[in-house]
Amino acid sequence: MAAVGERFTATAAATLRAAIADAGGNEVFALGTIAGGLVNGVRVLARGNRQAAPAIMQVPRPGEVVIHNHPSGGLTPSDADLEICSRLGNNGVGAYIVDNAVEAVYVVVEPHAVRRTAPVDAAHAAALLGPEGAVGSALDDYEHRPQQLAMLAAVARAFNDDSVLSVEAGTGTGKSLAYLVPAILWSRANQQRVVISTHTITLQEQLVRKDLPLLTQRAGLEARVALVKGRGNYLCKRKAAQAEAQSAQLVDDELQHELRGVLAWARTTADGSLADLPVKPRPEVWEQVVSENDNCLRARCPFYSTCFFYDARRAAAAADILVVNHHLLMADLSLRAELGDYAQNGVLPPASRVVLDEAHHVEDVATSYFGSQVSLAMIERACGRLQSRRALGRGILPALALALDAIDDPATQAIAHGAAHWIDQRLQPACASALAEAVAVFDELRAELQVFSPAPRQSPPPRSGGGSGWGPAPQLRITPEIRATRLWQVVLDRTGQLAAMLEAFAADCGGVLERLAMLDEADAVPAQVRYLATELGAIRGRLAAIAGALLEFGDDDAGACAWLELRRRGARQEPSLSLHRAPIAVGPLLAKALFEPFRTAVLTSATLAVEGRFDFLHERIGVDRVEPAERVETLRVASPFDYASQAILAVPADLPDPTAPGFEPASHVLMRRLLELTRGGTFLLFTSYAALDRAWFELANGLRS
Repeated sequence: MAAVGERFTATAAATLRAAIADAGGNEVFALGTIAGGLVNGVRVLARGNRQAAPAIMQVPRPGEVVIHNHPSGGLTPSDADLEICSRLGNNGVGAYIVDNAVEAVYVVVEPHAVRRTAPVDAAHAAALLGPEGAVGSALDDYEHRPQQLAMLAAVARAFNDDSVLSVEAGTGTGKSLAYLVPAILWSRANQQRVVISTHTITLQEQLVRKDLPLLTQRAGLEARVALVKGRGNYLCKRKAAQAEAQSAQLVDDELQHELRGVLAWARTTADGSLADLPVKPRPEVWEQVVSENDNCLRARCPFYSTCFFYDARRAAAAADILVVNHHLLMADLSLRAELGDYAQNGVLPPASRVVLDEAHHVEDVATSYFGSQVSLAMIERACGRLQSRRALGRGILPALALALDAIDDPATQAIAHGAAHWIDQRLQPACASALAEAVAVFDELRAELQVFSPAPRQSPPPRSGGGSGWGPAPQLRITPEIRATRLWQVVLDRTGQLAAMLEAFAADCGGVLERLAMLDEADAVPAQVRYLATELGAIRGRLAAIAGALLEFGDDDAGACAWLELRRRGARQEPSLSLHRAPIAVGPLLAKALFEPFRTAVLTSATLAVEGRFDFLHERIGVDRVEPAERVETLRVASPFDYASQAILAVPADLPDPTAPGFEPASHVLMRRLLELTRGGTFLLFTSYAALDRAWFELANGLRS
């Protein structure tokens, strides 16, 4: 306990006293900034609502202090206070409790003394990319670009000033080097990790295989670099061993050959990454061995010390520069926002500086990540892993029942055989029933949707030959008008019934898992039983989550958008139906999860501004909510390319409609003519690999002659 004067300036104490009085003496949560060991500034975060405390935990930064009053006058922290204060302390944030008169203060947690950062030397950074710099010396035909140096200077200022910077830099600016040089210099000078996030694999490969090696191996900069992939890219050794031992019980015959090839690769691969496989396997095969969070045994796993996924994460923890994709970054931000912890490991190691290249995709990725989707295929994959539809004796449930029946220890045999009986008599029939109900529900909803009259007016133009009038990916947004129709009532009724069945099945799986937990307590669980039980628990959780998403789809939430979507899987197949829900605005989510906790955020792309301004982008992704507004900086630099003399924009007026059968042959004729006129100096961009392959087949032989 201390007098307020020992911890607060007189002005800060008076401000806090007035805020408590304004709240009628109720609880107030405030954020204090510290200078010279004293709280010298106070900003109220919440009034009279203890439940708001967890929500404000992501606002403070290390070195600041969260202050709240106890109206009772007793300053001893409660258990709830201690829990919140310990979480604040983990992030380097202090916690004080004061009385209503702001005369006494109880220091629960001291704020972390923020270490002074070493600024990026902008002149040194610019010299590296200058005409006589180390980068230019390492490259043949290096071209000095003033636009690149302008961007580099702005990025360096953003690192030095804790700014949010949006940079629109035209094609050819050399954006990656303009942000990588300051990022490396900052990271090495301050021993702080920097995250570089991209949207495409192509750009990640450019950064990791070309740009970063240029800087670290040829231009003399020092940096440890890690490419961080999502967990689904890695093989799980425990699951591979399980598949090796029980593949005949787990996988259909038609997949056995492919699975054996994956298992052979698993015995020789160095990094266990999907990218290391010569041929990408079918999803049904890869899911038998893929590393997954919800069925990971972590330290209990016998392969933990040599796990491919954790090896990759340990390399990431030791790196200065992390290269990730936007989706993985969103997963990390979501977890940290939920936990209120930005100082410990999440999906990624902690960092306070981030660069988002291809930033024009951030809104779409965030919307997709924070939304939900349910399709029949998702339910079929989950139920199919539990029990094969083609061979009822294959799958996790039959394999687990067989392993439990094999337990002959008299002390645990009754429990094991009881669990096996539960699986045989209840779970396997219930799994088949849940899957049959899912098929019936999605078939019925698809049929209803295909004859629903408003749908074609809200869909793209149909391709020729489409008998139903639906386009390749029509969508029906759920509006108040749609909610008043018979279709919507059918959707609510049938999805509600399916959700109830999935919830009941997931709960029934819990009965078996409870019995297996009793075996675990008795230390009588064979390894295969433990592994299969882990798989069952994971799939149970996924089915429960699908049930929750189905129920949430029917909610009338003004902050979310819901829609039904049909996608054609082939010319002769019925389209597949999926249910989607997403937040209408992700700006508030990103403002709290990204721009408040990260001291520096750089957003860059060739296309960010609208009519020369960044207002639209900033409103859509939450930059407009950054406080203070002076933290936000913008820059536009033009492309260094001489478009006037080196490029021509031509729009053909005589091509068929892109949906017409004759479009591709006509486009090939045009491509050939352009290539002849330019003598090969043409870049052809396609929207699909199939279109690219067809064009190559038509054009390649003629161009070689």
